[in-house]
Amino acid sequence: MPRLKELLKGITAEVYLPLETKITGIAYDSRRIERGNIFVACKGYKDDGKNYVSQVLGKGAVAIVTDEKISNATNTTLPLILVSDTRDALAKLATNFYHNPADKLLLIGVTGTNGKTTITYLLESILATAGQKVGVVGTVNYRLAKKIFPISLTTPESVDLQKILSWMKREKANTVVMEVSSHALVQKRIQGCIFDIAIFTNLTREHLDFHQTMEEYFAAKTKLFTELNTDVKKKFPKFAIINFDCPWGERLINLVKVPVISYGIKKEANFRADEIKLNKNGSFFILQSSEQGRYPVRFPLLGKYNISNALAATSAAYALGINLKKIVHGLERIKPIPGRLERVDLGQSFTVIIDYAHSDDALANVLATLQEICSGRIITVFGCGGDRDRSKRPRMGEVASRLSNFVFITTDNPRSEDPQRIALDIEVGTHRTGKNNYEVILDRYEAIKKALYFAQPDDFVLIAGKGHENYQIFADRTIPFSDKEVARNVLTELKGKWKRS
Repeated sequence: MPRLKELLKGITAEVYLPLETKITGIAYDSRRIERGNIFVACKGYKDDGKNYVSQVLGKGAVAIVTDEKISNATNTTLPLILVSDTRDALAKLATNFYHNPADKLLLIGVTGTNGKTTITYLLESILATAGQKVGVVGTVNYRLAKKIFPISLTTPESVDLQKILSWMKREKANTVVMEVSSHALVQKRIQGCIFDIAIFTNLTREHLDFHQTMEEYFAAKTKLFTELNTDVKKKFPKFAIINFDCPWGERLINLVKVPVISYGIKKEANFRADEIKLNKNGSFFILQSSEQGRYPVRFPLLGKYNISNALAATSAAYALGINLKKIVHGLERIKPIPGRLERVDLGQSFTVIIDYAHSDDALANVLATLQEICSGRIITVFGCGGDRDRSKRPRMGEVASRLSNFVFITTDNPRSEDPQRIALDIEVGTHRTGKNNYEVILDRYEAIKKALYFAQPDDFVLIAGKGHENYQIFADRTIPFSDKEVARNVLTELKGKWKRS
């Protein structure tokens, strides 16, 4: 059991308790305190950890990390550790407590607005094909081999992340592939993680409720790349993998200090895709390397943007010295990715797709893909999350109405907002198209049901926004809800009708 003085390495602090105090763990959530823990009182958007000092001390916390002195009604001395930045302290305490697990792991970070999850799955497939034991930390879950665990944030808080990395290290992982969100970069969740390879997918309008401007959003993303450092004494190579098709990627290349491997479909790059052919069963393209020649790829995922994701994964694997034939084999054996253009097939005569698209750019990409392969109509079901960037709602409404034959506007995770108000914001965009091809059904189950009953042979039904999520968040409750399971239930009901008829 470590002593406090060992955990304070690298932290400047005023300490009001014995440095020899034994520590059982680090916590930032008052509900998760255990006896002997240090509680770090971080300030959130709606609450402040300092409000829970009495509660955590009552549960057995031995120290409180805070950025200001806390008064106590009984005038007893509180076991405080005063720091200038509680999030910085949280990350360093966690790294010290878990003995710097990232130092012994090859870390690949994937950031960008879209494509992060898919790229982690593609890299996992490629690296596993090459014989590596790969850990993944991402939006859907964290996993290693056949051990899979749920996750609540795209990039976990620093304490949770260090605990996960420590477990992966004990389980003999060679490499860890991690989705790195802009929130995590700003909030120092990945501090203590020395990345070896960083991948930039793209940057489109998203999270502007948090970052305010695209320049702030871009500045957050660049942190992953500007902190790549060839001077760090890790045995692994350092590379930045950058999408040249994105204008922000072209800006990013001027900021990095390590070798860059570029990829793209539209522009000249180290890795490109030519002779692209799409159908409803997948894609075909020629993988073209500026150094290694051309390789045909039969790719089971749909869409040009997934081919771009394949190029990103290829570039990273190549940077690690993996043979291109093994890379292609890894791409070709990829299995369906939860909530990413995922089919729900019970033998019906139309196609049902579940996708996580929750921005106008992501929705446009998915719908453009479906337009290329659909011989019938495109029917879209989607909503927008509450307590998030309102400006994207009309843009998503416009995209959905313009690129779909019919749209069912419904709820997503309304949180504390009125679902009707969110739908009205979306309708502003549908009206811009001059089309009246939509209906508002706020009950998501009923919206999905109506869309599936409305579908005819050869149609595509896209259920967008929630993807892999298995819950729905309202102002006063969170309920179990899976688009995939709802679609399966309705299709089973429809199947019964087909058989009776």
